Amino acid sequence: MRGQHPLELDVRSIPMPQRHPRIMDAFDALEAGGELRIISDHEPRPLRGELERTRTGTYVWLQRMHSADHWEVTLRRVAAPRTQRIRDFLKRCALFADASAKTLGALEAVANEKTLAHNETVSEQGAEWDGFGLVERGTLSAVIISPLGREHALYDILAAEPFGEISTIDGGATVARFIATSRSARVVLFPKDAVRGALEDDSAFARSMNEVFAQRMRLLVDRFAAQTSLPTVARVAAALLPHAGPQPGLHPVLPSFQDFTQVELATAAGTVKEVVSRALAELEASGAIERSGGHIVRVDRAKLTVYAGCL
Repeated sequence: MRGQHPLELDVRSIPMPQRHPRIMDAFDALEAGGELRIISDHEPRPLRGELERTRTGTYVWLQRMHSADHWEVTLRRVAAPRTQRIRDFLKRCALFADASAKTLGALEAVANEKTLAHNETVSEQGAEWDGFGLVERGTLSAVIISPLGREHALYDILAAEPFGEISTIDGGATVARFIATSRSARVVLFPKDAVRGALEDDSAFARSMNEVFAQRMRLLVDRFAAQTSLPTVARVAAALLPHAGPQPGLHPVLPSFQDFTQVELATAAGTVKEVVSRALAELEASGAIERSGGHIVRVDRAKLTVYAGCL
């Protein structure tokens, strides 16, 4: 996504509860086509969730992880869509924000939309799947099964993000199972050949795909390092952090976590349900989380950050 002199807002020195209001005010002041670059010290998924709930269809989100404590997001303001055409959705995805009209038209012509229920799979690991997808609504997860039969989540796939890019590029089998982790999800699917053709013809689209690869690699390396070196309680805390709001103290968990089960939390943390149960008991005893009826209902971002960052 290439903009002209975006407004920059470094929120790292701003108290956590004041960050979202400052960002929203700055974003709302943008004209169509204007950009706001945000520099943060953590993955800004709570901000993304708030934008999706309150300003759906008015922005393009381009996120870059530079290091574990340096994240940048460029928000481009776009006009609210007048129709529900596939092309309107593609133009709000960072991957296609600078793609040519030819690319958008060609992919729109072969697109297929599909609604998924919770835990429904788009493609299995190791499958010869002739597809490339984008999440239109909800959340998917890329999950692998180890030779010992244990599931590990590689990364989450949020609204407007792609999946299946590796097998699309190299023509091989899928490297992971793509499964809906939200209550429901809607995806847009394209044949591989159509995407490959667009990559050959459209340098802006190809450049954006390279950026997706680079960011996915950073996330995978970061997760691999965590799962091979950090204690389970630290990994569980890290898995909970994206679903913790910016408010101080115990605060209700964000809607993005409401459908998670302990099994799914174990997959995200790279362990098993029984081990997660012990980690949650420790987090609850410290006041980092609060449970009701066995479900996590409130979390403390600051305390989770301490667990995730220094254990």
